[in-house]
Amino acid sequence: MSAEMMSRRSLLATGLAFAAIASPSREAAAQQKITKQAAKYQYAPKGQQRCEICLQFMKPNQCKIVEGPVSPRGWCQYFAARENAE
Repeated sequence: MSAEMMSRRSLLATGLAFAAIASPSREAAAQQKITKQAAKYQYAPKGQQRCEICLQFMKPNQCKIVEGPVSPRGWCQYFAARENAE
């Protein structure tokens, strides 16, 4: 094996080890969610902005960043509209 092959393998092994450490488990990700209070969550939309058209919304009533169930008609300060949202 050449030194070039070894360095590539070392680099790959290091990258894979880092990815395993840096990628949180689903359980850890769930624990890192923001409270509704911290997100300034409200159960009513803010104008046209509402959870159901936000990038973070997961049907039927979950959010990727705010803990607990959320209303599709709710809103928080982290709202980010999906592309082509109506």
